[in-house]
Amino acid sequence: MSTVAPFTASIAAMYQDALLAHHRAPHNRRVIESPTAVGARKNPVCGDDITVMVLLESDAVRDVAFTGRSCSIATASASMMTHAVRGLTVSEALALADAVDRMLHPDLGGASGADAAPEPLPDALTPLRGVAPFPGRHGCAMLPWQALREALTAKR
Repeated sequence: MSTVAPFTASIAAMYQDALLAHHRAPHNRRVIESPTAVGARKNPVCGDDITVMVLLESDAVRDVAFTGRSCSIATASASMMTHAVRGLTVSEALALADAVDRMLHPDLGGASGADAAPEPLPDALTPLRGVAPFPGRHGCAMLPWQALREALTAKR
């Protein structure tokens, strides 16, 4: 889990570089031929459209992939998500989706403001912190996580 340093211009640039790298060369953007679960989300405002496919084995995420057309932030978030949830149980993957949501919307977790502790996230998801200061892009970052939730809750 990463700890958060004060948000500076150099950290913002590092986050932006990581997000752009995942957008330019997204990981696990492919079709799983026989997924155990599928979730799809579309943002009618901007046209982002993401489908997440999951292969479960003994309540664990054995494989996860995504397809669709989306902006750089949604694509990068989906790419990072596929790494972060692989190997987790369904409950752990859903808890991680909730943690990303709370990181972007600290007011949902009860604590907010300058005294709020940053939401702990795996290192692979740290670049998503760069989206937090831009509320207009929160929906982009959450779209693949919402599709993942849809897939995993449908299997429960």
